[in-house]
Amino acid sequence: MAKRETNPQRAESEDERQTRWVHKGIPVLIAKDFLDPEYPEGLCLAALEGRASRDIEELARQIHRCCSDKKWTSYQKRVACEQLVKLAILSTGSMNRLASEFQEPFREIAEELPHFPCLFPAHADDLRSLQKILWGEFNLGKRHPLKLRAAPGRKTFSKKTWVNEFLIRLIVSVHESADHEIELDPGWDYLDTFREVAYYVPLTPQNTKQWLDVIWKSLLIVIPEPEKHPRLRQLVMRPSLSNKRTRRDGTVGEKTQAHNIRASIKAKLGVYLKRMLNDSAVHK
Repeated sequence: MAKRETNPQRAESEDERQTRWVHKGIPVLIAKDFLDPEYPEGLCLAALEGRASRDIEELARQIHRCCSDKKWTSYQKRVACEQLVKLAILSTGSMNRLASEFQEPFREIAEELPHFPCLFPAHADDLRSLQKILWGEFNLGKRHPLKLRAAPGRKTFSKKTWVNEFLIRLIVSVHESADHEIELDPGWDYLDTFREVAYYVPLTPQNTKQWLDVIWKSLLIVIPEPEKHPRLRQLVMRPSLSNKRTRRDGTVGEKTQAHNIRASIKAKLGVYLKRMLNDSAVHK
């Protein structure tokens, strides 16, 4: 994807942060019932998450610098990477303990996710137990917008199919672009944005057209001339595409042919997208 502008090095104000949380639908919960002597006025739970996220991102940046520096030894790089592994184990272990005690809120979260943080067992015999917990108790991916969990007797889409994997990457790109827009423009001064769809239009078969429009917009950033892309052309190339709006001499202009191919590629991507999407009625 084309490199986007970087956000100026300016600390985000509390008002801007609160605005961004509201736009992203993050509940602003004040933890005044759980006062800490260090924070007598209480803390916003989302603020705690934000502070932890920034610390982890900074740790990851430092580790990347360390591992990219040829002056550091293999042992030093291992010690640096170990800090992040230990932090991940602590975070995942804590989450798993909370999920075991308070299953309902974590189940609701897991049902909408494509993956869920867990302590992955090294012993093969423990894998079935982990699968039972995530699929049977937490219903992982059951209500995810994409068909990650097939209905009994039915098949789900395959990630080995190139176009399916490509669409998933584009959907992720739309969400990343929406988050980036919030960082650059928390006041919603610009209307033609990814975030309107990413935040307010559910990814369902009924909304395929709106999502296909922003997916196509994201695709054009990566591939400005999709009609020339060999894999995308394979989706639609057929003789009928050259039989539209012919000239008097029976030929078709390059612009017309390119337009026809583009329109057919977008329509075909829409067909694949609809196949990948869950029907919300199944999960009511």
